Amino acid sequence: MSKLTILTLVLGTGVALGAGSPLVASAAATLGCDDDSGLCVDSGDAKWAADKQSTSKDRKKRSTKTAGTLSVTIDGGRGSVFLNGRFVGTAPVSGVSVPSGKNDLHVRDGEDVLANGTLTVGKGTSVSVTVRHD
Repeated sequence: MSKLTILTLVLGTGVALGAGSPLVASAAATLGCDDDSGLCVDSGDAKWAADKQSTSKDRKKRSTKTAGTLSVTIDGGRGSVFLNGRFVGTAPVSGVSVPSGKNDLHVRDGEDVLANGTLTVGKGTSVSVTVRHD
């Protein structure tokens, strides 16, 4: 069964059961994620690059004047979220201020690294990501 068929079934079932749109959006985003890194950008103007790290030049270009917000959820588990080397909380987290530009995002559950890479965020963007916990 293709991912498109599964996505259609999930969306159809959610509508038929009267499920709220966040539930349907979360299911759709998780099913639609083909990234081997296990991190899916659900919403917002952002790009994910797994196993990358920002350079000093990237760090200088970050702007807190045009910061956005970040929400991180983990599908099927728990984890600690680190943004630009600083602990921001245990997932799920929401409303975390994130500078525009390239940011280092690291999510782990104890010793297990769930996601590691750079998240490039647009100016004033609200970004929502889901991390698969396989």
